[in-house]
Amino acid sequence: MILQICDYDNQQLFELCRKIQTRGLAIFHEQSFNEFQLIDLFKRIGECEAPGLFMNPKEYPELFIVTDKKDDHGNKIGMFGGGELGWHSNGNSRHLIEKILIGLYCIEGDVNTTLSVCNTSDPFYDLSKTDQEYWKSINIRIKFQNNTMYHLDDDDPELEFMSKNPGSIRPLVGTHPHTGKQYFYFPYHFIIKAWQGKTSIDHTEMVERLKPIIFKSKYQTHHVFAKGDLLMMDQFTTLHRRTPVMGNRLLWRMASDYGNLCEKI
Repeated sequence: MILQICDYDNQQLFELCRKIQTRGLAIFHEQSFNEFQLIDLFKRIGECEAPGLFMNPKEYPELFIVTDKKDDHGNKIGMFGGGELGWHSNGNSRHLIEKILIGLYCIEGDVNTTLSVCNTSDPFYDLSKTDQEYWKSINIRIKFQNNTMYHLDDDDPELEFMSKNPGSIRPLVGTHPHTGKQYFYFPYHFIIKAWQGKTSIDHTEMVERLKPIIFKSKYQTHHVFAKGDLLMMDQFTTLHRRTPVMGNRLLWRMASDYGNLCEKI
């Protein structure tokens, strides 16, 4: 009998959250959720994101539809479409990132589409102390850039709200608010400036130096979604990417904080 995560008590959920915060992700198979049950699970963990955008069903505002399917008029009903997605995490262009737990639940899978998740904390701890101190001295400027991690047409409703975000300046090496572990914050498609202390450095060169440090195969997990799979991942200690969608893939996406179960340091 497959254990259903919706049956976890709060202590089991807390232990799961600690695992996700440390390891970056957790994957469950053969789960059975309706919309209400999935939302209820994440509300037990923390406050959920519900921006009221086109991909959020009005009756389930915390739910995000992830699909390339269109309605009868040819309009998008979900986010991210069907093209390849480069490395990213939730809220890369935002000034404040609070909803750092993402859940992806599969309604319809596609055997030709792979999601890759890369741990961004382990690469930091595998460096020498000297290298760690160097990277901790770097700050980065982040702003959404179209045609980088993915392409959005000029009339795409995603482009409008993504482009409105002013971006942020933040340390390249962050500290997780619940574990104290450090990690690389590296949505490199959106990095437009970088400084060491107050001195400007070449952000393009910096990105190329970091790619082989962070994106090693030993830090990555690859997953092909099947119906009933639930993948949960921490958005500070991971980045993820996706190959192009070939079929009628449909996921339900949730984004929450850990506030109901985990204290901040």
